[in-house]
Amino acid sequence: MNEEAKELEKIFPAIKKELENNPPTIGLIGVSGVGKSSTINSLFKTDLLVSDTVAGTKEFEKTDVELEFNSGVAKNSSVKLRVIDAPGLGEDIKLDPKYLQMYKDNLGKCDVILWVLAARNRAIALDQKYLLELKEFHPKIVFGLNQAQLVEPLPWNETYNIPSEKQAENIKIIIKDRKEKLSSVLKRDITLIAYSSRNGYKLEELFEALINAIPKERAWIFNDLKGFSYKDYTPKVVLDELEKRKKK
Repeated sequence: MNEEAKELEKIFPAIKKELENNPPTIGLIGVSGVGKSSTINSLFKTDLLVSDTVAGTKEFEKTDVELEFNSGVAKNSSVKLRVIDAPGLGEDIKLDPKYLQMYKDNLGKCDVILWVLAARNRAIALDQKYLLELKEFHPKIVFGLNQAQLVEPLPWNETYNIPSEKQAENIKIIIKDRKEKLSSVLKRDITLIAYSSRNGYKLEELFEALINAIPKERAWIFNDLKGFSYKDYTPKVVLDELEKRKKK
């Protein structure tokens, strides 16, 4: 063990205590109905209320989950990760001022923010409008494009749990379009991951993008949590199919 690791091992109990009081925090936001709560449930095996018909989240809901370090001096010990599910904007014009104020009051406590969009929703003027009102949080936002399995033309490739070839082409087009529109508001290049909370598609890539966006002064917490690749979670038959497509 090198000297730096020895020093870290000595102070880790004190650091862990501080993290219990001020845990690393991820916030999920976006317009109503894009699947924020279902994303949290899929990523962290929680059971937040999900509705297919009406808005389910009315207040900022905090959920603490335990993640285990898989390497380093903290191996086999756990850290608490706090996930905040925010009410969906655009649900009701009468509620928007209240919700926006709630966002401003709470998002400063987050290390990183996942802004969720729906893959089939072409209209993102509302997202652009709300982003303009939340400028102070732009540096910590990562964008996720949920419900990739619903992109036309259906059906999704259920055998491999990946898009059909035509769906995959259309998802690329959608990502390019949304990135251009969102980047025009943020005045910077953005990270946008297409995924499916319902099918579990690309959740590992989404989680890694969130970890990579955490500020440097807090990122060390996750150094030993992010040593994975989507390939570790994907059956070989699926990887072979994806590789075959690349060669076409």
